[in-house]
Amino acid sequence: MIFERAIFGEVSLKIDGFDTSLLAEKLCHICKVISLYSRADSLFLTTLGRDERKVNELVIKSGCVCEVVSRRGAIYTVRKYIKRFGVYFGAILAAAVVFMLSNIAVKIEVRGTDDPALIGEITSLLREEGLRPGAYIPSQNFLYLGNFLFTHCDGVSWASIGASGSVVYVNVNAATVPTEDRPPNIPRSIVSAEDAVITRAEVSVGQLCVLLGDAVHKGELLVSGIINGEDGVVRYRTSIAKIIGRYEKEVTLSQGFIAETSEEGITHYRKSLKFFELELPLSGAKLPKDREYAEKSCETPVKLFGLTLPFSVKTYQFTEIKRYETVYDTDAALGEVYRRLSNYERNILKDVEIISREITEQAGDTGVSITVKYVLEGEIGRPSEIFIK
Repeated sequence: MIFERAIFGEVSLKIDGFDTSLLAEKLCHICKVISLYSRADSLFLTTLGRDERKVNELVIKSGCVCEVVSRRGAIYTVRKYIKRFGVYFGAILAAAVVFMLSNIAVKIEVRGTDDPALIGEITSLLREEGLRPGAYIPSQNFLYLGNFLFTHCDGVSWASIGASGSVVYVNVNAATVPTEDRPPNIPRSIVSAEDAVITRAEVSVGQLCVLLGDAVHKGELLVSGIINGEDGVVRYRTSIAKIIGRYEKEVTLSQGFIAETSEEGITHYRKSLKFFELELPLSGAKLPKDREYAEKSCETPVKLFGLTLPFSVKTYQFTEIKRYETVYDTDAALGEVYRRLSNYERNILKDVEIISREITEQAGDTGVSITVKYVLEGEIGRPSEIFIK
């Protein structure tokens, strides 16, 4: 009975009529009676809510009148508020507010340093990236912000960001004060980087192992960092020298008679409303399917009273790519190759002297090419560490 009263509730009825005693006997057979008594020619019945209809039908057939005194139970409470839409709206709004406020950053705490200047710089950089008190925590990319601090804050050598409740913790390692730059005290010799003939040598530290005019191979020792002292003690030094040599180098450049070029055309835009991982299209032009596009996108968060909501407007940019074929004849192709050769000499060979060059042109069915044999003069020494057992 207790279980049924909890589910169906209970209703109290007042029944008035001529012969309620006979009616009382019939009521005991058609419904579950919780209480039944008479007072001043009236019959008072308490029964389950599910039996209310049966009782009303019997009372009407008996020529009596039935009046509801009270209804109790969860089912009646639900029926009372089920059509009050304001209650639902308020409950949903309250849940949304609680959800939002539980994910709002109330405090930004920096750990790992006590330097007020460094803490101020860190909080200022994070504020520029959108992480401040009042920011919506799920919208923050902590991994990106940690890398951002590492690359943009000179006083930070490592950074990690996380959240616990409404507090965002910024864990950092402060960078140590750099010491004065000094040349590395590592024993090194100098070896040749090219097959060359030595034309000049200037040695500041180390022992010269070749003479002017000597032909050396790539990797051959030029200046040794192992020095035998007059006292018989072997000393290891970091060789410092400038060794100039003359060597040959061969370069081949080619250009086809047909070359493909591209340029940007019209840019189209599309926008969509993004809620977490869900995207709803808002507007945008229809893109022709027979064209090639370069795609870019960016997101703009939606803010309300300075708070970043879990909504954002995502803008897609589609730029048309137009491709063309340029046809060269032999003279035009050679002109393009010589232009590239000029750039090569101006940028790659800017630190060496060009003694001579020999150019050989070749033309084929698909394009032209040139082979340039240089005689160059320049620095040929490169450091090589000395490994000591």
